[in-house]
Amino acid sequence: MWTHVAADLLIGISYLSISATLGYLVYKARRNIPFHWMFLAFGLFIIACGGTHFVEVVTIWVPIYIFSAVVKLFTAGASLTAAVILPGIVSDVLELVQRAQASEHTNAKLRASEERKEALLREVHHRVKNNLAVICSLLYLQSTHTDDKESVQIFRDMENRVHSMALVHETLYDSENLARVNFAEYANALAKDILSSHRGPGTAICLKSDLEPVIMSMDLAVPCGLILNELVSNALKHAFPDGAAGEIRMTLHSGPQGICVLRVEDSGVGIPASLDVDRNKSLGLRLVKSLTKQIRGAFELVRIGPGTSAQLHFPVDPYAP
Repeated sequence: MWTHVAADLLIGISYLSISATLGYLVYKARRNIPFHWMFLAFGLFIIACGGTHFVEVVTIWVPIYIFSAVVKLFTAGASLTAAVILPGIVSDVLELVQRAQASEHTNAKLRASEERKEALLREVHHRVKNNLAVICSLLYLQSTHTDDKESVQIFRDMENRVHSMALVHETLYDSENLARVNFAEYANALAKDILSSHRGPGTAICLKSDLEPVIMSMDLAVPCGLILNELVSNALKHAFPDGAAGEIRMTLHSGPQGICVLRVEDSGVGIPASLDVDRNKSLGLRLVKSLTKQIRGAFELVRIGPGTSAQLHFPVDPYAP
């Protein structure tokens, strides 16, 4: 007898536990689970089955057969309801399975397509970078075939400008996101390359940077990189005459409303008092002003003590492709 009692109790408790689990699942995911009423009907059926086993235990000591009959009738009704409902939704469940399989197949095709596009885009960046590197090499070779210092400097400036564009593609090629650039990393690498190209024997110019990570599109990174190239190059060429020692500070911070501020400051001799910055027609400043207008920014070149501060304010759209 006790074996039957223990078995019925364990079965009844198991049924109630399964029903409670189904009820909790339906409650928590009622908006995401299709046919949640089917789970409720199945849970009611399981509860009825568990109740039958509990009644079997009770009737061993208290043989109230009417109560047992009522419970069994309830169990029969729940069982019949579940038996009628389940066959009617088989076709709907199979349709959902087919839709899920079709959706998974479509997603797999989309992922494969995205991977192919990413591979192609990465290859484009790689080839553009290589082509620009070839142009840089040609400019450098041409600069070695002239004795005119002014012409050599022009070729070197052009080489640095092309290199700044090539570095954008190199950064994109090495990054996970092929459409957006961490400008802080790019600016730091570009400034070090420019300093290395201008550094001569006995040069004691220190580069310091405080760059906040700013993510921007390639369309914005290229003109900003060209502007940064001009500002750092001008500081190296004009701020420290005769090999004087000094410091170049580069900062990048994002402000309110998506406005970023890029500053390049030096501790050099500063802007000559006779120089009118607004009317100066040097190629470097003209290029900076043109690119600033292109990115809808604002550029300012001011005298500080000691040295010069070049400030670029420009908007960065975080959702730009």
